[in-house]
Amino acid sequence: MEPIVRAALLSLRETSDAEYVFVNPDTGTRYTDVKKSFSTACREASITDFRFHDLRHTFGTRLADAGVDVVKIKELMGHASIVTTMRYIHATDQGKRGAITVLSEYRQRHRCTDGRKFVAKEKRQRSQTAASR
Repeated sequence: MEPIVRAALLSLRETSDAEYVFVNPDTGTRYTDVKKSFSTACREASITDFRFHDLRHTFGTRLADAGVDVVKIKELMGHASIVTTMRYIHATDQGKRGAITVLSEYRQRHRCTDGRKFVAKEKRQRSQTAASR
């Protein structure tokens, strides 16, 4: 659990006598359907075409953009298969730009100083490694 969420929940426990975390202030009973409350919040915020389930896609995509490997994302999302997880992870412009930046930085670190092409250098290194075996 993220530390800020944990702190918020502990604070709620200290300030409330309620048995449940999310309690209807009008009735004092627990909420039984988060989706209904979510829909109400979206409607009041003028957010359209957004479902509660879309949050799972956002969760997976944000983790991937942050560089979390797909196996960890799979575990956090509770999926049995990485194939399922891949349906939830969507490439973003920011993530794609980050990947190109990583490639560019790699190329800069491994640049040839004698003017030969970068790809040729990698191919030569593989050939030399294979020949020395």
